[in-house]
Amino acid sequence: MARPRKPIALRLIEGETRPCRVGMPEPKPRPLLPDAPRYLGKQARTRWRELLPELDYCGVLTRIDGEVLAGYCQAYEQICLLTAKLEKTGRTYQVGTNGAWAARPEVAMLNRAWDDIRKFGAELGIGAASRSKIEVKKQDDSHEDPVAKAIAVASARK
Repeated sequence: MARPRKPIALRLIEGETRPCRVGMPEPKPRPLLPDAPRYLGKQARTRWRELLPELDYCGVLTRIDGEVLAGYCQAYEQICLLTAKLEKTGRTYQVGTNGAWAARPEVAMLNRAWDDIRKFGAELGIGAASRSKIEVKKQDDSHEDPVAKAIAVASARK
């Protein structure tokens, strides 16, 4: 798996000055909160309402991140539903006439949902390890360009 890209501002702060390494400025979406998609189920919508204020407070959520949060909430709902089903039916079942046991398909689906929730959560900074990897600053009303500020800081160090 390839290493994730570093934000441009971080590259500049670390002293990178080569234009080919700095690249184009990153998009800066407006800090508006997304609306919950209509396709979310009851448990997913509840999770959405729980997470939205916290993610807004942390400053990691914008309108264009709504689908990432929706994916997280849907994976959460799948975990809830599959866990309830597996508690009733058990994780294995008997197959064939020889009495062999196999894992239920819901077990693989549950594992996939946990993978999804981990991946979506990492994008949103949900989880202690994920939060330690991202740096977020709440956008204020000033129109100062963070890339220009990082270039100024990098050039002042030299």
